[in-house]
Amino acid sequence: MGIHDDHRQRVYNRFLREGLEGFEEHNAMEFLLFLARARGDTNPLAHALIDRFGSVADALDAPIEELMQVQGIGETSATVLKFIPQMCAYYLQSKNAHKKLILDNMETTSTVFLPKFMARTTEALYIALVNDRRELLRLEQLSEGTYNATPFPVDKLVKEMTYQGTSGFILAHNHPHGLPVPSAQDMAITRRIYRLSQAAHVSLLDHLIFADGEYVSMQERGLLPQIIQEEQYVSEWGKQMMEDISASPPIGSGDI
Repeated sequence: MGIHDDHRQRVYNRFLREGLEGFEEHNAMEFLLFLARARGDTNPLAHALIDRFGSVADALDAPIEELMQVQGIGETSATVLKFIPQMCAYYLQSKNAHKKLILDNMETTSTVFLPKFMARTTEALYIALVNDRRELLRLEQLSEGTYNATPFPVDKLVKEMTYQGTSGFILAHNHPHGLPVPSAQDMAITRRIYRLSQAAHVSLLDHLIFADGEYVSMQERGLLPQIIQEEQYVSEWGKQMMEDISASPPIGSGDI
């Protein structure tokens, strides 16, 4: 057993005793690189990755091509690094896979969506369908786009909204390179989706925006209620106008 094998064993033993809680970033990265390299000293490589990207999280989120630009990182090591955040997301999804989830609070709702956006570098749009009791019926991806935009597939959205047993739905999308703040475009799309939901006789319950593990609820921020109130006002105004027009005498029917 060589000097590096002794060091690895000490790191393994430390992890088994303490977990990762007390590890510095380069120590955690070094331990992770053990999975990719059966032999040798991974400490210098761990330091190189942290120096290049700034943190473990930023290294794991980096494109595989950029990881492989670090001297000593080949395809196998880069693949292991990209595997970790994907496995974390898979783990979180697996914990909820066989549970009956009630999406009647933000903690549960955000827990359902969060794994879908972990380690994702492009925007994506998801929909969660619920019944009258807010039980989750179905969670589906509607679209995936670029680093700052995602398509709005009307046909697919309408198909999901009319899924059997659905009385309401929650939308979520991410800003992978921004803040979890609704943009003007997000507001406009949410308004369009609300109109579609009314035509389909289902309720748009919320629209969440995720970024860097945080999220904003348009319902909690009062933005969705504002949209609903404005749309209801326009609808009532339109109905009143039609009633007024119907009640008006025909043009030219008066005495001359």
